[in-house]
Amino acid sequence: MGARSFMLATRIPMSRDGFEEWLRTPLPGLDLIENPSAMYTGWAADGADPDWDLTGLAAHYPQAVAGIRADRDRTPQQLLAPRAARGGDLLRHRDEALEVYLYDYHGEETSTQTDLLMLAGAGRFAHPGTEAPVLYWGGDIHPGLPMPGDDPLAVLLVTSTRARFVHTYPLDALFADLTPVEAHFLALTGYGDPENPSSTPALAP
Repeated sequence: MGARSFMLATRIPMSRDGFEEWLRTPLPGLDLIENPSAMYTGWAADGADPDWDLTGLAAHYPQAVAGIRADRDRTPQQLLAPRAARGGDLLRHRDEALEVYLYDYHGEETSTQTDLLMLAGAGRFAHPGTEAPVLYWGGDIHPGLPMPGDDPLAVLLVTSTRARFVHTYPLDALFADLTPVEAHFLALTGYGDPENPSSTPALAP
């Protein structure tokens, strides 16, 4: 899909203890996701190959593949620490839930797949019976939820035991649920603030 901005947002119900344990636990294997090959099915990039095994990338950038595979052996805390230092994301435990809004300016979909695997693993520490969607979309420079009528790139449904990509989901309700998370992200980073016209993220307090 080339260089563009990628975003992930979700709200997964879990206790504070579960949140802390998730941060310290290495990412799960890809087998936790029931249907990784169906990642794009039904959405804006329907028909694209998600290349979870990185075979296409390995043919041209083997060193990049080694780095991505190493990241998939890390813990969320290890993965997120450099991003937290840049201040361009929201990740916190609030009101008995993990709230996430990750913004990757001119990123690569392979890195976002690592983030999706990280959030799929969060379900293992969620409240029993949890079924929470993770929204994945791409766009231009500025972050923001998709406009009404725009399809995302994928929706990953995370449960307390497994995760799976779904080819349809009630998007209006999902956008409404994630709007408060987006608002917290914008307030935290300063995106959209007229006093921050360069769109450079402000550091989190």
